Amino acid sequence: MPDSRGAIFVSVLIAAMVALAIIFPQTRDQTGPIVTELRTAGGADSFTDQQKDEIRDTIRAYLIANPTVIVEAIEALQNRQQQHSRGQPSSDALSTNMDRLVNSSGDPSIGNPNATVTVVEFFDYQCPYCKRMAEDLAALKQEDPDLRIVFKEFPVLGTESTLATRAALAAARQGKYQEFHLGIMGLRGAPSERAIFRLADRLGLDEERLRRDMNSPEIENNIQANYRLAQEIGIRGTPAFIVGNQLIPGAMSPEAIRELIARQRDGS
Repeated sequence: MPDSRGAIFVSVLIAAMVALAIIFPQTRDQTGPIVTELRTAGGADSFTDQQKDEIRDTIRAYLIANPTVIVEAIEALQNRQQQHSRGQPSSDALSTNMDRLVNSSGDPSIGNPNATVTVVEFFDYQCPYCKRMAEDLAALKQEDPDLRIVFKEFPVLGTESTLATRAALAAARQGKYQEFHLGIMGLRGAPSERAIFRLADRLGLDEERLRRDMNSPEIENNIQANYRLAQEIGIRGTPAFIVGNQLIPGAMSPEAIRELIARQRDGS
């Protein structure tokens, strides 16, 4: 790689790390040595003002052309953090908050309301792993008549995620949560306002009521309650699942979820 291209590549990495450090301040101590190392290797501190402007323009142009890179990078970091923290949350924290996890009136759910096993999912509509698992969870509900799934809306990936969450919770008030949820999960790219209301129209929702409900204090309170609950039990990213008294951070295969459900029924 030519020196100029190598320097730009190094600077892109530095910029990405700095951006992630701003978004996730708890990781700043981990990224600091890496940034220092890269600066030493690439000579980033020796760039002229013109070179710095060119680098900024390059980064900006790339991110505009590939906006999903930001979400994917954040999700990769979150997934790595969750894998690192697997098993750390105490069972006491889950037991103390179990009623808030499974019985909150603001959280939509599907399946048997009297099921012996409840699966709780914290998710974000822009999370690639959550998108991949949405249909799997719907299929598990269909195949298992003794299963309930609770959806904890947890928008952590930007304004589009929050917009989608508000719309989904508002759609639940019109009895269309599952259809709306799967529809948003099936969208390509960020869930824009245009795409959200196009989906609402296709599902026959009352748009005026939907817009009004999206801005209701009850929905805002529900979102904030999920943020607080996630912090209390140690959830750092999406997806995250609670099955019984066990927290499982990160995506799972349908087979892994079935095994957890079976173990919960067996009491193991």
